Amino acid sequence: MLLLVRTGLSSAAAPPLRKGRSALPQLCQATCRHFAGRASRSGSGALPSKAEEVKRPESAGPEEVAKDAKKPSGPAGTSSGPSALLVLPLLRRPAFPGFYQSLQVSEQEVIEILQTLRRKGQGEYIGGFMTKEPPASDFDVSSGTGAGGVAAAGAPGSGALRRDGGRVANVAELEEVGTVLQIVELNQYPNIAGGQVVVMPRNRIRRTRVVSQPSPHVPLAAVAVEQIEEPETLPEDADARISHAKLSAAFTKLLSASPLHKEKYEQFVQHYDMNNTVKLLDFAAAISMADRQDLQAVLAESDLQKRIEKVTAIMLRDLSFAKLQSEVKGQVEEKVAKEQKTKMLMEQMRQIQKELGIEKDEKQTLATQLREALEGKEVPAEAEKVIEAELSKLNSLEPSSSEFNVCRTYLEWLTALPWGKVDPENRDIAKAEAVLDEDHYGLEDVKERILEHIAVSFLKDNTQGKIMCLVGPPGVGKTSVGKSVARALDRKFYRFSVGGMHDVAEIRGHRRTYVGAMPGKLIQCLKSTGCGNPVVLIDEIDKIGRDMRGDPTSALLEVLDPEQNNTFRDHYLDVPVDLSNVLFLCTANVLDTIPGPLLDRMETIRIAGYVFEEKMAIAKKYLIPQTEEQSGIGAQHLDFQEEALKKLIKEYAREAGVRNLRQLLDKVSRKVALTMVRAKTDESVEQSATVVTPENLSKYIGQPVYLSDRLFTGGMPAGVVMGLAWTSNGGATLCVEARGRLPDGTVKGGMPLPDISGAELAKPEKLHSVFSKGSGGGGNGHMQVTGQLGSVMSESSSISLTYSRLFARELDASNGFLDEAKIHLHVPEGATPKDGPSAGVTMASALISLCLDQPLKAEVAMTGELTLSGKVLKVGGIKEKVIAARREGIKTLLLPRSNEADYVELKEYLRAGITAHFVDHFDDVYRLSFDESKVPALPRPSRGLPVVTVDTPETFSAETPEVLAGSAQEDGGDLQTPAQSSDLPGGIAVPLRTPPLPSSPTAEASGFSS
Repeated sequence: MLLLVRTGLSSAAAPPLRKGRSALPQLCQATCRHFAGRASRSGSGALPSKAEEVKRPESAGPEEVAKDAKKPSGPAGTSSGPSALLVLPLLRRPAFPGFYQSLQVSEQEVIEILQTLRRKGQGEYIGGFMTKEPPASDFDVSSGTGAGGVAAAGAPGSGALRRDGGRVANVAELEEVGTVLQIVELNQYPNIAGGQVVVMPRNRIRRTRVVSQPSPHVPLAAVAVEQIEEPETLPEDADARISHAKLSAAFTKLLSASPLHKEKYEQFVQHYDMNNTVKLLDFAAAISMADRQDLQAVLAESDLQKRIEKVTAIMLRDLSFAKLQSEVKGQVEEKVAKEQKTKMLMEQMRQIQKELGIEKDEKQTLATQLREALEGKEVPAEAEKVIEAELSKLNSLEPSSSEFNVCRTYLEWLTALPWGKVDPENRDIAKAEAVLDEDHYGLEDVKERILEHIAVSFLKDNTQGKIMCLVGPPGVGKTSVGKSVARALDRKFYRFSVGGMHDVAEIRGHRRTYVGAMPGKLIQCLKSTGCGNPVVLIDEIDKIGRDMRGDPTSALLEVLDPEQNNTFRDHYLDVPVDLSNVLFLCTANVLDTIPGPLLDRMETIRIAGYVFEEKMAIAKKYLIPQTEEQSGIGAQHLDFQEEALKKLIKEYAREAGVRNLRQLLDKVSRKVALTMVRAKTDESVEQSATVVTPENLSKYIGQPVYLSDRLFTGGMPAGVVMGLAWTSNGGATLCVEARGRLPDGTVKGGMPLPDISGAELAKPEKLHSVFSKGSGGGGNGHMQVTGQLGSVMSESSSISLTYSRLFARELDASNGFLDEAKIHLHVPEGATPKDGPSAGVTMASALISLCLDQPLKAEVAMTGELTLSGKVLKVGGIKEKVIAARREGIKTLLLPRSNEADYVELKEYLRAGITAHFVDHFDDVYRLSFDESKVPALPRPSRGLPVVTVDTPETFSAETPEVLAGSAQEDGGDLQTPAQSSDLPGGIAVPLRTPPLPSSPTAEASGFSS
């Protein structure tokens, strides 16, 4: 806080110190005249130049100290002045001669010693020296008591007295230059320790020596001082005139910028001459808000020219602060004036409207607006009844009440809904199909279903709502297809994600009893779209949260039920809302985490992913043009060769979707953009189109990520079978390895052994000698299964072992390898969790291959669940598995007979070059997967249904499905009308390949397609 600095004749009233006291300026003037009279009668005495320091004991009282400092008879530096002075330390700022200063002292002992000296007529003049270091705090937060011993807790400002003066531990803490202070007024606070001292600084003094240090009994030190003579006038030279002109200009600007300084200046000119440079400098420093050290430097400066320069610098800083303060004040005043003007004009307008009889009440205006919002809407009877009741309630409430705002918000939501408003949708099949094909490549299932929806709406001549769930791996376009569907139907689109959602209120809304309550997402959707038939995409429905905080899936049961959502009740609105015209599209990666009752309400459409040909077409038609445009390089600066694109898809982007493919293309485009920018800065480099080839592809995106899923590129050894698996990212091939060891050390399965002395390796005794070393000998028909398999897959391995033991005995009664050997069955990539029953036939085939020590035919993969009786049951994910087999170049597939329809429904370019055998029993799996000339023949006909073989010629294998369609029309020799297979249910027509007739009667009787 700043010191209270006033001119001698200040007209501003100071706060009274005690009840009944007069204003401070009048007291100061009266007291000053009183002390002046005393000083004139006290005689004369010269100030000594130097004096010996007076030694006194620590217990000396204030009277002894006063005797050591000779009694003053006038201000220091006059003909009569004190030889030594008591020192009052100034904690916040120095005092400048000629201007009253009010000091607050929080130390009670300092006030008491000053009062004691004044009563004895010895304390009229004291020395004021500023401390070298500022106080730790501007306030004294210690709890004190007043003069009467009363606790200061109840006093105003108790415990927070501003400290302008006080005591120090040593005189060395004070500055050398100070001021003689004439005590004008001294007052003790009534209810708090300390008091107020009003002083008039007289002239500058310098401390010459220490008379006495502060002590516990006498808190003030005594020092010998000498007067500092003040320079009278400036020298009459150009520099002096320039300095004085700068000072006057800065002072004038400061007065015009700060009203407070201007008021003090008006008081100053009444008592001092403006041409008195010394007084003007002291006045400018006294009213300044500069740093304490800068002010002390002005006080101590004896050279008048340098003092002018320092004061001028201080005034310029004060001027900048005053301008900023004035600017802020002007902005605030302008804002307040504008608000007051608006308020006044509004009040005048209300008065004019009242006089003319056209005054409108705020509640009436709001009610009119709400009723206008309902015009043209078909509001149901129940909702209309609630709206009327709320409007009546609104009219009875005061606008200032909190209930008024709650009622108003509720009515705004009710009136903002599109009651009965349905946007007309597109009925043009061709237009919708063109929009879907424009936005997405492939996805025939989704497009076909949307076209069916349009056809039904056309025939029924109304708008319908449906609930569909798009299921597929990431990056296949599930979310983006929602926007395309909305555009194809000419409907509004709204999307919200429920991934990780735990709060039921997000779906059904909050109840109005809560502060900040609001409706759920579906009501917000209707208000946002402004129609009753938008396309709503509920994203990530398989990742919705379910725990103790809530189960939003239960709230979705009503939303996604066509029989219930026509009367959906939001907790906030609490009136029925019709959602039956809304087309709901949900997206999910898997269906396992979706509750059964919720899944039952949705029509599931699977998106398996994209094969190589589809990715090629998508990259050429969509991804490459988009990356060229978004990166700013343009088509003329990037030449992506087709062979490089093939390599990119095969070796870098094998996932089911195209998201990673898009990221890789973006990476290539960014590097090309960087090359272009560098070429522009270097004029010597010519800019040309960047050609991406298979050779330099790794320069842009690094080394290939995928080489092959096959563990054995040169053919499968005995005990190893390739299976097909489904994952959330699409299909994949999965090898199953089996190895076994008899108690005598005989080992079967695995890679061929190293050549140890040529043909001797095949001898049993040599095998025994090679593998009998070390621990881990034979067991009693035990099988160990590894590969991080789930419980279902582990059970499948047990079933496969049990059936394989029986099947091996059927082939050869003397073959007891599976009964006696210690077997280890492993599914590679042990860090990846695996589960499911579809690897049953694969595990059984691996065990039979191990038992017979014969590998399977080349290019064979299989999938199917196996039972203890050898039946092959239906499995899922056929499309994904076929895509994975095609990616690895598999030519022969063994699939369950029950999955025949799933395979036939696939597009022909997906099945091109693949021969699929649909088997019902493991007998047919054995016959089709092994070379019959190297393994024992089945002792009986197959126990399953006849095998159905679907052979799609290689002619269908084209670079893109468009080329595929063209080749099918041109090449009439290879694609004749397919034959009818008697083994297919319903007489489904499929291309058949007639294999060579089996040489054995057993195989011939098995019903193999011929």
